[in-house]
Amino acid sequence: MSVMTPILRIRKVLRSIGASADQADEFADAMNGYPTNDDFQQRLDAMFAQQFNRMLVAMVTIVGLAVAIIAVLMVALD
Repeated sequence: MSVMTPILRIRKVLRSIGASADQADEFADAMNGYPTNDDFQQRLDAMFAQQFNRMLVAMVTIVGLAVAIIAVLMVALD
């Protein structure tokens, strides 16, 4: 029985406490729709990677603008 997936085990437990087959199937399908810990971690990692990329682009843009302003000022004041 240890080779059964968690969803099938949940279905078996529901059947043993008196739920009908349709009710057990409906509950198991609903539970199967929830994200697993791995899915949640992958989404979280993707979110942090996207935020890091945005921050990196912002920093490069700010440094580029600062260098351009300094270069213009050096040419204008020379």
